[in-house]
Amino acid sequence: MYGSRGSLNEWPQAIAMRILLIANGIAGTKAEGLAGGDSRLVEIAKHWIQDGHELHLMSGPGGVDLFQRHNLPVTPHVVPWWGWDGRWWFVLRAITVCVLLPWSLLRQRPDVMVSANDQLFDTLPGFLLKLWHRKRVQWAVVVHWLPPWKFWRRQGPHRLYALMYLFSEYLSLLLAALSANRVLAVSPSTARQLKSAWFPMGRVITVACGVDLAAAQEIVDAAHPPQHDAVLMKRLQASAGIFDLIDAWELVVRQRPDAKLAIIGDGVDAHAAGERVRARRLDGNITFLGAILDPDEKFRRVRASRLFTLPSHEENWSIVMGEAMALGVPVVAYDLLELKEVWGDAFRAVPKGDVSAFAGAVLDLLADEDGRRDLSERGLARVSSLDWAVIADRELEAITASGANGPATQS
Repeated sequence: MYGSRGSLNEWPQAIAMRILLIANGIAGTKAEGLAGGDSRLVEIAKHWIQDGHELHLMSGPGGVDLFQRHNLPVTPHVVPWWGWDGRWWFVLRAITVCVLLPWSLLRQRPDVMVSANDQLFDTLPGFLLKLWHRKRVQWAVVVHWLPPWKFWRRQGPHRLYALMYLFSEYLSLLLAALSANRVLAVSPSTARQLKSAWFPMGRVITVACGVDLAAAQEIVDAAHPPQHDAVLMKRLQASAGIFDLIDAWELVVRQRPDAKLAIIGDGVDAHAAGERVRARRLDGNITFLGAILDPDEKFRRVRASRLFTLPSHEENWSIVMGEAMALGVPVVAYDLLELKEVWGDAFRAVPKGDVSAFAGAVLDLLADEDGRRDLSERGLARVSSLDWAVIADRELEAITASGANGPATQS
């Protein structure tokens, strides 16, 4: 029961709200893969629904399919997907969602809008809807990661693509600075970058990611003997380190010919990664499992590995690292500032881009059961307070808090 809608800031948190999730970055007509931001959205939506809020979803068919697969009841407002692929789809998607903005979103005013991504395909419709509904709706933009100004140094994408991505990102942030009630920075480093941006950016708060700790514990309690020496679970693209990992695993196999690596995920560089594995004759050592949407199956696969590997060049919070830690699987990753701020010494850090050192760290840990146990215990301690239920409650409180319309920057 919604009743009379006064000022949202005057409502007690227990009163149900109508929340619109804007998630146009889920590609395709079916949910074939799950990026970290998508996973975060699903988990937070799950707890908001459990708390009695009415959720609406602006997305493509793939986003609707994702929520259906997780049995999450939402009212869909569907933007068609026209089969674009490759690295430029995000530009065309931003145009599509504005030209085909569902009329149902103009007729029905939400109490809260959340743009799940900091790209134009999510921020531009949020900006337009905010103008349409004026000040009667609270709009929050989730910012996961900011691309570097020196776009030509990014690992993987063509320079022109990297430049367009940078331009799109900062245009999105300008829209958020002009109209969003809250900007939710996923990590302390992202919050600092936003606050030091060249345009005024108020209302920035740092938010967290989490883990379904109860689900992870159920998998830990069951017997899952190791099937792989290591596993990667990530979108398959150069910036996420897929080619670094293949090169590193070739070095691992020279020392341990039977070493097995499982790769979970899909992405723009999946085909090229498969070609490299075949060219290096690593077919017997590296197995591509594709995208796994079922949370239990995903957790079982990770738990059945001795190590979790993440040679990503660009990271923020890294939900997958937290999931691996909650499952008791030690993590090897590049020594990125963003990861160190979140996870501290709970993972084995390797200099960024040093493939030989990465292989060496993997070999050291595979030969050192006590070292793996110590790293596992540190990871469990670090992740133990990061349950999604707590994070979802805090996030909605932050969005609707009194003063969300004010100019003061929060930390």
